[in-house]
Amino acid sequence: MKITRVTPFLVDALFRPWTFVKIETDEGVVGWGDCSDWDVAPAIAKMVEYLGEMVVGRDPMEVEDIWWDLSWRTQRQTGGVSYKAMSGIDSALWDIRGKVLEAPVWQLLGGKMHDRLRLYWTHCGSTRARYADALGVPRVETTGDLRALAQEVLDRGFTAIKTNAIPLRDLPGTAPPSNRPGAGDISHEALSRIVTVIETFRDALGLDVGIALDVALTYKLGGAIKLARALEPFDMMWLETETFDPGSLRTVRESTTTPICHGESLFGITGYKPFLEQYAQDIIMPDFAWNGITMGRRISNLALAYDTLIAPHNCHSPITTLVSASICATIPNFMIMEFDVDDAPWRDDLMTHPFEIHDGHLLLPDRPGLGSDLIESELKKHAYTG
Repeated sequence: MKITRVTPFLVDALFRPWTFVKIETDEGVVGWGDCSDWDVAPAIAKMVEYLGEMVVGRDPMEVEDIWWDLSWRTQRQTGGVSYKAMSGIDSALWDIRGKVLEAPVWQLLGGKMHDRLRLYWTHCGSTRARYADALGVPRVETTGDLRALAQEVLDRGFTAIKTNAIPLRDLPGTAPPSNRPGAGDISHEALSRIVTVIETFRDALGLDVGIALDVALTYKLGGAIKLARALEPFDMMWLETETFDPGSLRTVRESTTTPICHGESLFGITGYKPFLEQYAQDIIMPDFAWNGITMGRRISNLALAYDTLIAPHNCHSPITTLVSASICATIPNFMIMEFDVDDAPWRDDLMTHPFEIHDGHLLLPDRPGLGSDLIESELKKHAYTG
């Protein structure tokens, strides 16, 4: 069997693009992967085409050899666009491998430890604050709206959520953009607004539902410490705050009882190793669309050696959800998986086998490969144009 074509597909996903990878073979077996990124999707798609030329004619079953060959060819561009494109190709190759061997990818990784995977409702409230009309869901504009959303979370059986610094009309001032780094400190006003959002959710959800807050790269060391300490009364599932300095993150962790999660912007075992060696976090959040299955499993095993839980970054496409599920089903340090409940209305239309979700848990598919193919005509119907 030989690879005959590698094709990227850019698909509109309402509030971000999806970047899919299709790999075709001379025996008719097709694999699908994902390497979505919200900001540089066209560049990643071009890199998929570039790297794809290097694997045409190769045996798609040689997943490991292809990964390390592409790693060698892009070693001076480690991380970023090249690594993400590699990862999309890698996931598609694993999908082919599973289909050829007539086994789910999780079976090839050692077999499942979990039949169903606990999910948390990510961007809970923040997506509805910006895209409610397009999603066809109630708009979140006030703390009262947050309470109504919390009831929906409970009614739908979810046991955890993650939210952001949501701008609400009944709070004074303006919420800071949660993903735009500034001076790095946090103002009293911003701190007060964030605390009110978390306090409202905690009061409405009760003590048994996990609550996480994502501020990404917004705050530097001092600001992150102030925020972590302010969140301590709410028994957080975690504070997600990012930095590229492991010593800084360890200082944050040692300053607070709030659990610290990070890692979505790191690449490969060499990227995670210094953070794990310094025990800079309670939970790491590897992005398997950006690290692939081959490297993603290694990252998870490395985290296990440092007694660290895995909660993958999973706010991309349905293929990323299947990739993440394939890895998480096979590891003992799996904690919980991110999931966009408020997603593009046409998400399930793209899939031959949409997700089965019950009581806030994803049922692990047992079909060969990743568990679902994509419908090419539907991808073209929702082509991303920028």
